[in-house]
Amino acid sequence: MRSFCIVFLVLISVSYVLSQTVTLEQPGSTVVKPSQTLKTTCKVSVSVTIHTWHWARQKTGSGLEYIGYITGSGGINYASTFQGKVTFTRETSKNELYFEMSNMRNEDSGIYYCVKQDAHSDNRKSGLVIKTHNKTEIRDGKINSAL
Repeated sequence: MRSFCIVFLVLISVSYVLSQTVTLEQPGSTVVKPSQTLKTTCKVSVSVTIHTWHWARQKTGSGLEYIGYITGSGGINYASTFQGKVTFTRETSKNELYFEMSNMRNEDSGIYYCVKQDAHSDNRKSGLVIKTHNKTEIRDGKINSAL
């Protein structure tokens, strides 16, 4: 029996004020065999240098797991559980963000979210808040499953 990791990429825009619409071009679902490397692109309609971009994933039947972020200036931070397993890069001239996860396992199957943090929000004061389907919230990298 063959095993596969199935990954979906979704873009969420986190905004505290009305802002321009962000669109995402994506390849749809991606199938990766265990032990292979997942490489996916989050192509957006705004400059990747203005916003901070977060990544999270949701396994079937589970809440969101915070993966990390890349800032507009290129600073990168990975959640400790993903340190050494994922890599974030970007191509500013193409407004593309790249996500790589090495040594994929069946447990890595899920929906991967590319999330834009609004330039006007200040997560040092109020906490970054991401809501998905009104069920999950991430605040300063901590996940609360019940809203």
